[in-house]
Amino acid sequence: MRLFTLVLLTIVPMASAQETSVPKLGNVPDLISTGYLMQVIGSLAIVFGAVVLMAFVVKRFNRSPSVGKTHLSVLGSTSVGTREKVVLLSVGNQQLLVGVAPGNVRALHVFSETIDAQDSDVSNAADFSTVWQSVNPFGGTR
Repeated sequence: MRLFTLVLLTIVPMASAQETSVPKLGNVPDLISTGYLMQVIGSLAIVFGAVVLMAFVVKRFNRSPSVGKTHLSVLGSTSVGTREKVVLLSVGNQQLLVGVAPGNVRALHVFSETIDAQDSDVSNAADFSTVWQSVNPFGGTR
């Protein structure tokens, strides 16, 4: 009991000394007050609104000159490597076969007659179950 009293008598003056040594700050807002929370939420809403508005403005007014009516369209494409593609383009009344690689685009062939690219896409389409059965190491379905 004496030990407890001795410890209590040494701690109490230290605690009161620490309390008085901290300077009092003048206008410190309560972090849980309604006014302060509304100020923080309002500021976040203004920042979020500015970001959304800027995204809308950039999307709306950042149009390239070729976005309007154009006679260029992509009829089909296929990958021939990890980063290489072959693309069939329709330009006016001509069709071009173009090879596309990183930093390089080359015309491979200019067709004299038009090719219907829609039929070739339909014939090559395979559903997921057929592809899965061909690559599944466990055989059939479970």
